[in-house]
Amino acid sequence: MPGNATARGYRVAYIKEVTQGTTPATAPTLLRTTGGGMKISAQTVESDELQLTEVPDVIRTNVDGTGTINFEYSYGGIHPLLEGLFGGTFTTNVLKVGTTPTFFTIEDQLTDISRYLAAKGCVIEGISIALAQGQKITGTVTYRALTPPTSMASATVFGAAPNAAPTNPIMSPVGSVRLIQEGGALDLGPAGIGTLGFTIEMTRAGIAQPQLGSTALSGLDHGTFVCKGTVALYVPAGASAIMDKYLADTQTSLALTLGGASSLRDAYLFSKVRFTDGGLGDMQKNAAANLNLSWQATYDATNSTVQVTRTP
Repeated sequence: MPGNATARGYRVAYIKEVTQGTTPATAPTLLRTTGGGMKISAQTVESDELQLTEVPDVIRTNVDGTGTINFEYSYGGIHPLLEGLFGGTFTTNVLKVGTTPTFFTIEDQLTDISRYLAAKGCVIEGISIALAQGQKITGTVTYRALTPPTSMASATVFGAAPNAAPTNPIMSPVGSVRLIQEGGALDLGPAGIGTLGFTIEMTRAGIAQPQLGSTALSGLDHGTFVCKGTVALYVPAGASAIMDKYLADTQTSLALTLGGASSLRDAYLFSKVRFTDGGLGDMQKNAAANLNLSWQATYDATNSTVQVTRTP
């Protein structure tokens, strides 16, 4: 009996496209991933023909190619995909939201059975990052395809062997959180208030343009960049300052730095932030109080909605 595909043989490879929908002949790069995969969603309708007591047929009306890539945070692991989401490039190691589209060919590879699913002309629609006390720093990339696969191929779409994924250490929620700050001064980290959790949800929904006669889209462009998140804090007296900003609807800023003490680090800056929801968490016996806040970042003329500064 032939062997089945397993997680051991699963790979995700990607390459930036010069022309949307055309895979370059150069080598792709593998991504470090903990799961996910490509999903080909078909929309169907039932036939409404009369004179039958059963459904005469099911008609396919559309196909949507999307995917997720789950990861554990490490330096450099998602930098090219961040550039794709932001619509910009790291310039002097600084990335801001821009308007230059980046497209990818992304391929799910089942290497233990030599089967491949490639999506072309992909836009990155979202990247989320989650920090929680006692858990790994994790995230998810989501993407949408201009041209979804129409078959499971027996050979890769790429013309050269892939480059290896970066091998920098997976970041720790204990040793890799260098800064959590509000308002440019209030320390939310271990030396300050103390943070239980911090999430970032960056999205840029693709503007899909479906067409008659093909499962491929006529076009797929970048939409509006949106950045939201949450922060969960302990509640010493100093926490009243951040709660007061929520109650008064006062604009502030947030900053998060992950990585090494002096290198292999990413600094996220959200220059204009408003807290959009929140309050004290449910009180429980023998437990510390906590403050849970949702936030949204908005456009800043200097630093954009989000600025990422990397330190190699």
